[in-house]
Amino acid sequence: MEGPSMPFVFNVAMISPPFDENDASIYQSLEQVHTGDFFNIKIHVTNRIIYLTREELQQPLSRIPYFESSYENTMLLACPQFFENDLLSVFPDNVVPQQLLHTMTPCVMTFARELCENGGESSGCRMFNLVLDIVVDKLYDDVVNMTIEESAREVKIVPASKTAIESLKKVNLEKVMNPKSCSICLEELSGKDEVLVMPCNHMYHQECITNWLQRCDTCPLCRYSMNKSST
Repeated sequence: MEGPSMPFVFNVAMISPPFDENDASIYQSLEQVHTGDFFNIKIHVTNRIIYLTREELQQPLSRIPYFESSYENTMLLACPQFFENDLLSVFPDNVVPQQLLHTMTPCVMTFARELCENGGESSGCRMFNLVLDIVVDKLYDDVVNMTIEESAREVKIVPASKTAIESLKKVNLEKVMNPKSCSICLEELSGKDEVLVMPCNHMYHQECITNWLQRCDTCPLCRYSMNKSST
């Protein structure tokens, strides 16, 4: 399943591979104390932020620069619980776009129901492997624009002054306990990144927050105004 029908391009692969040794061990423990049907759900998500414009992507390129992050998780859910809550019970916030969840849910649910229906009859316990491998490609400008559009519904947008942007201080992440992700591009902050901190103490990739403030003067998380702070 794939498609470019949203502000990103995605590919979703759904498979149900045979049990490996770990799967067999989980199933043996499960059937000793439970009856009914269960999904052993394995998720792998790759998010890629592409640092090119649409025009540049039309040109022959030997390499496409992008920033990549991955999310992996495994969980065991009773089939009725999975069908009742759809994919909302599987994916935490910000792992994949909500639009993508709504788009792929019908196909994933159909695939899962067919696994149960074709699994044969059993009066005991059954477990089905359900592997979801998802790749999401986003253009950097689209990521920034979507976040700004969400902010624009609540506040009037004005750009931060050049002086205010230049006043931001660089951060040494080696001295920061448990650095979080950049809430603009949703990627983890690491010691290899150029990171800036706003007066409200929220940290972002230098390129992300600079581009953001050139369009909007408020912090993406708390709405702290850079223009007001510099007056």
